Amino acid sequence: MSEPLNKLQNRILADAKSKGDEIVREAQTKSEQILTEARQKAQKESEDIVAKARIDAEGIRRSILSSKVRANRLKLLQEKNRIVQEVVSTVERRLSSIAASPQFDEAAQRFVLEAVKAVDSEQPVIRLGFKDATKENLDSVEKMAPKGSKVVFEDEPIDGLGGVVASDAGGRVFFNNSFKSRLERLDHQLLTMISATIFGE
Repeated sequence: MSEPLNKLQNRILADAKSKGDEIVREAQTKSEQILTEARQKAQKESEDIVAKARIDAEGIRRSILSSKVRANRLKLLQEKNRIVQEVVSTVERRLSSIAASPQFDEAAQRFVLEAVKAVDSEQPVIRLGFKDATKENLDSVEKMAPKGSKVVFEDEPIDGLGGVVASDAGGRVFFNNSFKSRLERLDHQLLTMISATIFGE
């Protein structure tokens, strides 16, 4: 009776060991699977983080480059504008001293005719004011003024640079043909032409 009992115990122990070994194997397999999945998930998350970091870094790099490009363009435009303004200032200085040049009579007469035509009055009032203009200069301009005109010589250059202003007798119609006004009327066209001449644009 003792021997069969031992056999039964041995068989139960063997079955238990086999079952335990199977459970251990399943647990090991499951743990390896979980570990593999965890590693894969961690690897993917790591790759996603690195990829996002690269995209962010590239965005920052482009933003920095874009800012630098904009800053450089702004500096270039400012320098171009400074050069163009220097040219305009030089032109203004030369225009303000036109009374001393041989072209003064012709230029002043043209300014008067343009202003009188714009006002379209039988009795226009013509004001002339040029820096350093002599009486001889102004007399020659007065002589060619239309009949019925009233010519007034200003002590100071009109608008700072000199020129001609015409109006009707009542002062209702007015036309400013000073150098400054002419430059302002041509402002955009003039700046574009200067820029194109200097920078080839």
